[in-house]
Amino acid sequence: MRTYLREKQTILAVWTTRTARAVRTIRTARVFLSILSIFLLIAVDVKAQSTPVSQMERLNRGAVAVMRDNGGYMLSWRLFGYDSPNTTFDVKRNGAVIATGLAGATCYEDPDGQPGDKYTIIARVGETVVDTTPDFLPMQDYCLRIPIDLPEGGSVGGRPYRYTPNDCSVGDVDGDGEYEIIVKWDPTNAADNSFRNRFTGKVYLDCYKLDGTKLWRVDLGQNIRAGAHYTQFLFYDFDRDGRAELICKTAPNTMDGTGHYVSEASTDATIQSTDNTISYVNYDGHVLNGPEYLTVFEGLTGKALHTIYYRPNRAGGVGGSPEMPGRDYWGDDYGNRSERYLACVAYLDGPDKSPSAVMCRGYYTRSHLWAVDFDGKHLHHKWLHASVSRTEVQLTDASGNVVSKTYQTNTSGIPGKSCTAFGQGAHSVAVGDVDGDGCDEIMYGSAAIDNDGSLLYSTGLGHGDAMHLSDIVPDRPGLEYFMVLEERPYGRHLRDARTGELLYYTLSSGDNGRGLAADIFAEYAGLEYWDIFNDSVFSAQCEAVAAHRPSINFRIYWDGDLQDELFDSRRNVPSIYKVTLEKDENGQAVARSTEMSFCGHPLGEIYHSTSCNSTKGTPNLQADIFGDWREELILWDRSDASHLNIFTTNIPTVHRLPTLMHDHVYRMGVAWQNVAYNQPPHLGFFRR
Repeated sequence: MRTYLREKQTILAVWTTRTARAVRTIRTARVFLSILSIFLLIAVDVKAQSTPVSQMERLNRGAVAVMRDNGGYMLSWRLFGYDSPNTTFDVKRNGAVIATGLAGATCYEDPDGQPGDKYTIIARVGETVVDTTPDFLPMQDYCLRIPIDLPEGGSVGGRPYRYTPNDCSVGDVDGDGEYEIIVKWDPTNAADNSFRNRFTGKVYLDCYKLDGTKLWRVDLGQNIRAGAHYTQFLFYDFDRDGRAELICKTAPNTMDGTGHYVSEASTDATIQSTDNTISYVNYDGHVLNGPEYLTVFEGLTGKALHTIYYRPNRAGGVGGSPEMPGRDYWGDDYGNRSERYLACVAYLDGPDKSPSAVMCRGYYTRSHLWAVDFDGKHLHHKWLHASVSRTEVQLTDASGNVVSKTYQTNTSGIPGKSCTAFGQGAHSVAVGDVDGDGCDEIMYGSAAIDNDGSLLYSTGLGHGDAMHLSDIVPDRPGLEYFMVLEERPYGRHLRDARTGELLYYTLSSGDNGRGLAADIFAEYAGLEYWDIFNDSVFSAQCEAVAAHRPSINFRIYWDGDLQDELFDSRRNVPSIYKVTLEKDENGQAVARSTEMSFCGHPLGEIYHSTSCNSTKGTPNLQADIFGDWREELILWDRSDASHLNIFTTNIPTVHRLPTLMHDHVYRMGVAWQNVAYNQPPHLGFFRR
C-alpha cells in the first residue's frame, strides 16, 4: 500500500521546534483570553480545559464505592469543570472522618470498608464546605444492576421475535444532578435499510432512574421500522431549564409516555387530524409513504410536548403524505438511501444560547441536515442544509427563504469528486467548535457543515463507516478528524477539522469498514490510529510505529494512567484490553494487548454481560456517568434481557481531572453515540 503525503502536509513530519513553540504560545494566549472572559479553567493534568461553564451540566458528585480486587472498597467522585483548583475532599465512613484534605485524584481506597458501611464525601475550599454528598452505600456486587421492563415479543408473518435492550443515552430529567438512562428496545427482527421482505416489530424508548425505577415508555408505533439507521434519538436539555428532553422522529400511531398519540401534541391541524390506525408498512416491510413527524418529549414524564412535520420528507418537501420518488431522486426507490438517518446536538449559536437538535437524512447521495430549536413549549425550524448534488447546496433559513450556491472545488483537489456534502456522509457524526468562533460545527463524514447551515468544506473522498474527532495531533492548533472510507481507492484520511486540509491519506482496494483513533502509547505524543486494512499502528505524525494492530472498536479510560484502554466484544463477549508497545523476537515494535479482569473475572462472565449491535459489538453506552473521570460501561444481561449492568473501574489513579462530561466535545459525543454505527466519544483536548 502506497502512502501519499502532499508537499504541504509534510509539516507534520518535520514540525520544527520554533513552530511548536509558536503553537503553544498561541494556545496559551487563547487560554488567557478565555480566563479574562466567562470561561473558567482548571489547572489539572491537561493543557487547557476550554469548555465554557455555560455548557457544563449541573451534576452532583456522583460518588460511588466499588469492591476492590483484594477486599474493601475504592471510592470515587466527580471533580467539576467549574470547581476551584483549591478544592479538597474529606471522606467519612459511618460518620467518622477516614481521610481529609485530599487534593489529588478524586478517588480513595478504603481497605477496611465493609458491606453496609455508609460513606460521605465533603468538598472544601480552605475551611469552607462547598458541598456534601448524601450518605451512600457501596455497590452490592461487581456492577450496578438495573432491572428494566422487557417488552413482550410478538410475531410478524408467522415469524416470532423478542426484544433486547439496545442503544442507551443519559440525561438528567428531574434536575437532581443524577443521570437517568434512555433505553431503546429493538426487536430481534430489526432490519438494515437494504433488506427487502423484512417486517419488524415496533421500537420502544424507556426512561429509568439509576435505581431501576421506570419513569415512562414511548411506543414508536407500527410506522417506524426497527433498525440501526432509523430511530436516532437525542436526550439532552434543549431549553436550558436543567432538565433533559427527548427528541426523535415519530409517525402516525406513535404513543407518548402518558398514553397519548404524539399527533395530539401538534399545533398543526393536519397533524392533529391524522389517522393513527393506518399502517404505512408496504409489501416488503419498508415504510415509504405516510406523514413523518418530529416530536419533543418531556424527560420526566415522557409526555409529548410538541410535534411538527419532519424536514425534509422523503420527497424533499415539507408535510403531507408523499410517496417515495423515483430512482433519479435518491438513487433508489426502496428507501436504502432516503431512510438512513443521523442526529446530533450542537450549540449553533454559541455556549450561552440553547443547543439545537440537528436531524440528518441521507448520506449516500443527497445529504440533508435540519437544525431545530426547542423553546420549552414548541419546536422551531432553524435552518435546513440540502446538498442536492455534487456541486449544489440549497440552504433554507428560519423564514423559509432558500438560497442556492454552487461549489466547484473540494479540499482534496481530486477532480470529479463531490464538492458538497452530497455522498460524503458516514454512519455517524461528530460535533465541536472546530473553527474557534464559539459555535459548533458538524463533521458530516468527508464534509463539514458550519454553524449557520452553510457548507464549511468537502474533501470529496466519500462515504465511510467510522470517524473520530479530537486533538489527535497536539502540536497542531485545533482539532483533527480521522476517518476510514468505503469508497475505493481512498482507504482512510486524517484532516484538519477546521479547514478540511488533508494531512494524510492512503489508498485501499475495498471497503475499509473499521478504524480507531486512541492514545494507546505513552511513547508518542497525540493519538495513534489504525484500521482493518493495515496491520500497523500509526502515530499522530503519520508514521508506522508498531505492527500487529490491536482491536478496532471502542477506546475507553479504565485504568489509572492517561492512556486509552480498548473495549471490544468478540462473539458478543465483552472485554477491556490494555495495549503496550513492546519488541518481538526480531526486535520489531509491536502492539501487545492484555485482557483486563475485574475482581479476578473476565468482564463477560459477570452477570452474563454482553454487547449490542451484532458484529459491531458495542456497549449499550460508554460515558462518564458517575465516579471520577474514568468511564462507565453499560452492558446487558443476555440471560434474561431484563437487566442493565453498569461497570465502573476499581483501579485507583493519581491523576486529577474534571468529569469528562464537562468537556464539550466529549459531552456532544455521548449525545450522538447511539446514532447508527456507534462510535466512542473523544475529548476535545489532549492530556499532558
